[in-house]
Amino acid sequence: MKYPHGIPLWRTNGEILSGDAPSRVVLSSVGTKWNDVVVEQRHTPSSEGADLMYKQHVIAINVGNPITCEYKKEGQFRRFFKTRGAISFHPSQRPFSGGLKVTRGVFANVLFLALDPVFVSRIAEGLELDSEGIELIEQRRSADPTLHHIAMAFRAGVQSGAALDRMYGEGLSTALAAHLLREYGAAVLEPKRQHGGLPRAKLVRAVEYIQDQLSADLTVSGIAQAVGMSPDYFTRLFKESNGQSPHQYVIEARVRKAKELLTTGKFTISEAAYHVGFVDQSHLTRHFKRVFGLPPKRLLESQKARDRALKSLPLPSCRYAPPSHYKADRDGFASISGPHTG
Repeated sequence: MKYPHGIPLWRTNGEILSGDAPSRVVLSSVGTKWNDVVVEQRHTPSSEGADLMYKQHVIAINVGNPITCEYKKEGQFRRFFKTRGAISFHPSQRPFSGGLKVTRGVFANVLFLALDPVFVSRIAEGLELDSEGIELIEQRRSADPTLHHIAMAFRAGVQSGAALDRMYGEGLSTALAAHLLREYGAAVLEPKRQHGGLPRAKLVRAVEYIQDQLSADLTVSGIAQAVGMSPDYFTRLFKESNGQSPHQYVIEARVRKAKELLTTGKFTISEAAYHVGFVDQSHLTRHFKRVFGLPPKRLLESQKARDRALKSLPLPSCRYAPPSHYKADRDGFASISGPHTG
């Protein structure tokens, strides 16, 4: 399958770099419901360039064999040997020069994550940070376990079809932005912290909103807006209140509602999936099995077996015993015994 390049390189004079074509995109989130992040895995040959930049905040993670990179710092080129898991981070609009060295005929296997700078600023505001005073710094690291874990979850989401789930991408994008702000900034950032979870009224409102909108395309930002909070702040307090992230809570609420619909016997699995907001039947089945320990098909089969068993049971015999004040005459007709008037 051929994918477009969704994370372009730009020259500092404002021209897009057309020479990015030799790299081949083998996995991409372009065209999915993830609005604030682009995920791309590329096979890239040797290349070099000067005075380049990205318009997004871009992370490049080596997910293949070791490669050698060169980059220019303080007027001198330096070499960086990238083993599997090594990371390069390029902040938005920050010029850089460098290159990639691999054996002829061999390609580097690199996973790219590109975050929208406006989204990162919104997350900073949600963390009660001064977004205008934040400066993200170009860095190269041999490892970053947290960032690597988030990146692998993004890749797994594209591979499994979870890229069609807006909340899945939004939750990971929020975690990635918060990590960059804390770990790749020019200063140590300490936001004000408030513990204790959501106020009860806001928690009730959030749960009601989720239940009312299960069949819709729910987002963390939409739920947060309904209770008058920023997405990141709402996510932290919601998890403190429920022990689950908003995304986890919504998935489980959808699964439980789907079970209710299925037990009525009026819905197929695909119809139930549609009515509770899942992308398709397989999406529901995967989460249904995780929550209840069996796929919805088995639930329907066991329910049908119970129904058949109930129908096969003999009906209890019922003899009619007339009341004592009724009696039959010689011809079998009933008459009423007792005093008569008139």
